Amino acid sequence: MPEKAPSRVEVLSASTLRDYATGAYYVKIDCAFCQVKRFYEPVDLLQLCGNISVRQIAKQFRCEQCKRKDYLTADLVSPPSRELVGMSVRRLTEIRIIRKPIWKDVKI
Repeated sequence: MPEKAPSRVEVLSASTLRDYATGAYYVKIDCAFCQVKRFYEPVDLLQLCGNISVRQIAKQFRCEQCKRKDYLTADLVSPPSRELVGMSVRRLTEIRIIRKPIWKDVKI
């Protein structure tokens, strides 16, 4: 059965990172190819990606294990307290900007 496209109301009312920056929510990013699951705090992703929808976060990332982008999905989760014990959460420590020169060949 074909998947139903989201309506205009669902797209416009999609929750953004700022809505969940304070609270007990985490962003879970899964890679369906290598079965890796990582949890991030919305405050860190807000600083890195800006105030975007939770649905758009997966487009901004690449799996560190398999280096693929097309298998990533992002969900907003609020785990119960028994799952928080021992849960590994990634925290943003620094942002590095890499300067890469782009060259163009010009005929003289």
